[in-house]
Formats: sequence, C-alpha cells, structure tokens
Amino acid sequence: MNEHTTVSAKQLCTLVFLSLAVDMAVRPFTSGGSAGAQILAAVLNTAVVSILLLPVLGLLRREAFTTLKGGVTFGSKALLTLSAVLFAAGGAAAMVRSEAFFRYVSDEPMPQLLVYGLFLLVVFYALRCGLESIVRVLGLAAGLFLLSMALMLVSNLGGVHLSNLTFQPFDFPEVLRTAARGFTLPPELPLFCLLSLHANREKRRPLLKTLALLCVFYIGLTFCSEAVLGMKAQLQQQTIHTLSRLGSISVFRRLDALHIAAWMLAELCKVAALAYGVQSALTPLLPHSQRGGKT
Repeated sequence: MNEHTTVSAKQLCTLVFLSLAVDMAVRPFTSGGSAGAQILAAVLNTAVVSILLLPVLGLLRREAFTTLKGGVTFGSKALLTLSAVLFAAGGAAAMVRSEAFFRYVSDEPMPQLLVYGLFLLVVFYALRCGLESIVRVLGLAAGLFLLSMALMLVSNLGGVHLSNLTFQPFDFPEVLRTAARGFTLPPELPLFCLLSLHANREKRRPLLKTLALLCVFYIGLTFCSEAVLGMKAQLQQQTIHTLSRLGSISVFRRLDALHIAAWMLAELCKVAALAYGVQSALTPLLPHSQRGGKT
C-alpha cells in the first residue's frame, strides 16, 4: 500500500455497511424463522459480534498491529497470508453469489464466463486506481443503494398492511436456532481492521456503530417484508427482489431493473474492496524491490 494513501473512518465504515447491506438484497433473505425470531436473532448476533470485536479494536487502538505493515515477523507473515486467503475466498464467494442472483433475475442470463470476466476486469481496473478511488466510488454506490431501498419502500407503501404482521409468543429456543443459522463473521470485518492501519488517526474505528446501523437496517427490511408479504415472505427465494418487483410509482410499473443495477454496482465495489484487501495483505510479504513503491 502506498505510504501516502489514507482513508477516513467514515469511508471504511461505508465500505463495511455497503458490503454487508447488499448481501441482504442479493441472497436469500429469510433464515427459516418467523419475523419476530429473525429480528431478535439479528440483535443477538450483532451483540455477539460486537463483543468479539472489542478486544481486536482495543489492540488496534493501542497500535498493536503496526508490525503488519512491514510483514517482518513470522506471526505477521502468517496473519497476512491468512487474511489474503480469507479476502480472496470472500471475493470469490461474492462473485459466485452475484452471478447466481443476476441469472435468477434475468429473462435471458448472460454466460457465466462473461459475467465473471466483467467482474475481474472491474477488479483489475479498481486495483490500478488504488484505495482512495475505490472508497470514493463506494460512497457513490452506497448512496445509490440507500436510494434504491428508500424507493422500494415508497413504492410498496400501498401494499403495507399491519394485518400481515404475525404476532407469536416469545420462543427463546427458536430465536437461538435462527441466530445460529444466521450467524457469520464476514471477511469485511478483518478487512476493516487491516485497512484501518492506514487510516486517519482521528476517530477512525467507529465500527460498532456501523454494526448497530446494519442491525437496524435488517430489522427495517424484515418489518417491510412481513408487512407487505405476510407469511409468504418466508417462502420467497429472494425476498427483497420480490418487493422490488411488486412496488410501482405512478406510470412506472416495474422498478426492479433500477434496483438490480444499484445492487450489482454495490457488489462490484465489494469485490473490488476485497481484492484490494488481498493486494494489501500480500504486498508486505514481497521483497522490497518488488513492491513497486508500496509498503
């Protein structure tokens, strides 16, 4: 990474928010439980992930990971290698999931190799542009994604009926089962930690607030899905895409194409960020003569 490259806490948090929020749109949304269980499970999982991150964020605050920049010790080399593998696997999984989603929503799907080729071309170009360019595009993509979600909400207001909401007795075992099925530690979290080593020093790690916002965002989507679809929400393969197809505004009878464009842009940004994470993790492992001005 170029030693003069710096990003802000807000930009890194935007990266985490967009990368995790778009997953709610391009992969199966429901986790098998009732809406109430999903909401409580989301709160529980957010609390667990936040607790697990506290010691890591504490070490970052004390600059305990600064040796990772040089990759000189065995421990730092092993951690950087593991991080690179994790980011590569996360990026590959995101491309596979995006291609499957695009094939699902397309009347005439593009060939798989063409879709993957376009993803790789975008990633290559993003790596040439650098981190600062990536996070700037991420900010734009996040704005379009949130606009898409707001438009989807507005277009479905006519279909919102509180009678569709199901009220069930509190079932703690069901909440635990739903939480266990939906629990994950996404690669975007260690990516945030790695990139934050090169971030501006002032207030650069408000990650826990971002996770809380993601939880609220998930709860909002769950409530909207239940209010519009009722019990049918749990039967949908792609719940949020179903909402995008149902919603309409005035003369615009179908808005799902606009939503899909915003979501795919967000996925491209996510893959590019993970690819940059791979490059950033591997660069300190190279001999100084092969780093090309990077540290």
